[in-house]
Amino acid sequence: MKKSPFPVEFTCDVFDTENELLAKTIKSALEVAIPRVLIVADTNFVQRNDGIGLKIGAYMQRYGLELAAAPIVFNGGERLKTDGFGSVLAVVTAAIRALLGDDGLILAIGGGSLLDAAGMAAGLARGGIKMIRIPTTPAAMIDSVYAERCSINAGGVKDAVRVTSIPSAAIIDTTLASTVLDGVWNGGFGEAVRIAAAADASLLKRLAECAADYSGRNDELLDEIVDKIFAIRQKKSIPPFAEWIAARLEAMSNWKLPHGYAVPFGIAIESAYSVSKGLLKADDRVMIMTALQKSGALDGALQSKALLVQTDNVIHGLKEWRLLEGTEEIPCLSGLGKVSKAPIDEQLYREILLSDVLNF
Repeated sequence: MKKSPFPVEFTCDVFDTENELLAKTIKSALEVAIPRVLIVADTNFVQRNDGIGLKIGAYMQRYGLELAAAPIVFNGGERLKTDGFGSVLAVVTAAIRALLGDDGLILAIGGGSLLDAAGMAAGLARGGIKMIRIPTTPAAMIDSVYAERCSINAGGVKDAVRVTSIPSAAIIDTTLASTVLDGVWNGGFGEAVRIAAAADASLLKRLAECAADYSGRNDELLDEIVDKIFAIRQKKSIPPFAEWIAARLEAMSNWKLPHGYAVPFGIAIESAYSVSKGLLKADDRVMIMTALQKSGALDGALQSKALLVQTDNVIHGLKEWRLLEGTEEIPCLSGLGKVSKAPIDEQLYREILLSDVLNF
């Protein structure tokens, strides 16, 4: 059985002064009289939650927590990871100037890119500072929060620089996703489809059933999906299905294409590849694509079609895959909820890219 190497807790309204979970988690991680906290947060979280600064301040005062320094706030998105380590070093510098030692930790609040940048900083400062993750986007609640390493983009390659990063704990509060933009909300569903297609057929069928309801920002459905994916992750590792294509499209767009838009296109291409290889039934791919379409996860089509026809440029992503993963095989769907490895067939990928890959 595969279990997370760190505690993952679930709560509602994590910064409510009557909710002691975060305080208990911090104190458990540090075991000091007055824990010191360096907050690194996403701009969207700060600006779209009126009075959140005062709320967090009241929470820390209630539970005897101390701010180690002024909170650090970054714009989220992939460009945060593509600034020549500027954001990472800003957090490292703040932690060192605050003399953040064994009495303190970094509290990272944001989407996947924010968690990556803060996590890398936590791993580098003083050779390692403790961290707690609080994801604020659906995709981060489904995927990034469980990562056992943090990555930064370099040389035009997504996640090229990687360090092991195991937080002290993670806290998932799905109410924090209420303020994200619609595209970010729908992109989280695409990440759920990717995981379900690779690891759990029953969840994929459920996603196909509820896709349209999810696109209406159904909070209860987000809770259900996050809970089910947590249960899956407690049992098995999730293979990196469709990841190389999404990573390449993001880089090709100069990081303008959001990760939530790139992932569904990676799923579309990789599932078509699996069908062409005779590994996946065509009807199963239709189910996958229908779920993506009805949820709004494919709404980034206009932003991506111009990228998909640049076949040589997209295929370059396979070279990056070989470099980063050290393998000549690609994870393909061998049925709903199943993944097997197959040799890379560059010519077949070219044919799929030149076809109407979204026509199902």
